[in-house]
Amino acid sequence: MNPSWPNNATCWRDKRVTVTGGAGFLGSFVVEKLRERGAAHIFIPRRQDYDLVQRDAVLALLHDAHPDLIIHLAARVRRTWVRRWPRRTARW
Repeated sequence: MNPSWPNNATCWRDKRVTVTGGAGFLGSFVVEKLRERGAAHIFIPRRQDYDLVQRDAVLALLHDAHPDLIIHLAARVRRTWVRRWPRRTARW
C-alpha cells in the first residue's frame, strides 16, 4: 500500500457521506465498501423524499444530511429506452 494514501481506518471514521443512488446496483456496492472502511454516517436519499433535479430538494438534502462528502451515483434510467436506442441514450 502506498504510504502517502490516507489510512482507511481513520480516513472515514467521523465522515458523513451521502450516496445518491446508494440503493441502486452500483451504489449498493459503494455503500458496502464505505461501511467496511468505517464510515460513521452514510445517508442514502430516496427519490420520493428528494427530487435531485429540483434545487429546493437538493438544498433540503444538504440541510438534512450535513454531508462531508457526496458521492453522486443517482440516475433516472429508463430501461426500455436503453434497450431500444442504446446510442441515443448514451448521448442523452
